[in-house]
Amino acid sequence: MPRPFADTYTFNHAVEKDGAVTFECTQDSDIWPWLSLPPTHPILIQTVNFWASFDSGVFLDEFRADAWTALTRLEWTCGSVEVGLPRSGRYASFQEEDRARYTLQLRDEAGAVVADYAGQGVTFRTRNFENWRGKAKKKLRDPSPPTLGYAAAQQVGVATSSESFLAPLSRSQGSLATHGLITKENGLRPAHPYIGGSGDHVNSTHMGEIARQFGQLLFDRPLPHLGGMMKLKHYVELGVMFEVALKSQTETAFEISVHQAGRLCAEVAWTFR
Repeated sequence: MPRPFADTYTFNHAVEKDGAVTFECTQDSDIWPWLSLPPTHPILIQTVNFWASFDSGVFLDEFRADAWTALTRLEWTCGSVEVGLPRSGRYASFQEEDRARYTLQLRDEAGAVVADYAGQGVTFRTRNFENWRGKAKKKLRDPSPPTLGYAAAQQVGVATSSESFLAPLSRSQGSLATHGLITKENGLRPAHPYIGGSGDHVNSTHMGEIARQFGQLLFDRPLPHLGGMMKLKHYVELGVMFEVALKSQTETAFEISVHQAGRLCAEVAWTFR
């Protein structure tokens, strides 16, 4: 896939005997503003996962310019609340035809684990990606953009109302659910202070933040992030309303489903301290 941004988050890559890649992580928050977030904040955790795995894959020459990749499953565990920002990491990948699995570990300056990841993705090698995506997006776009009554900033734990992605929770027939809407105007830099992306669709960083905001609405308090699991089944389109529903919850975990246009697009399990 084409490189989406000229700058690189990781540097000093080296290949170990087993084929894994080690690297260092930049601390430049001017280029990467999400580095100003707490080390285990889901926006940082998900964004680092993308850039560290992407940079390492490029270093290993795993990507083709005419082939697009998509993350389909991700599991992650965060370090302690005292952990610092990522300073170094290790990436290992396992190719299986058009599917790939990888592991990623990030450590802070003291050597403590910031996060462990295990991911799986798929590569579109023969499909005309841009044409296919254009048709898919056109099917869901309404002539006039939808509007949503977003939850107040303090309800979802963000600094400004423009960073809220979800409406307040509603109860219908005994279930808890809400609607969400992410657009280029509220979900991507420069409109959003931290989240970037291709602009093609709602991405995994958005999904992590959707889960965090839903959890804060559900428990009515901030939830210290411990880890989770994400299954990405279908693209969620920007500028199109989606529904987030609670599947299950315990005292330290919950799981949500994300539907758009009647189709199950994602499931996210979330654990917290």
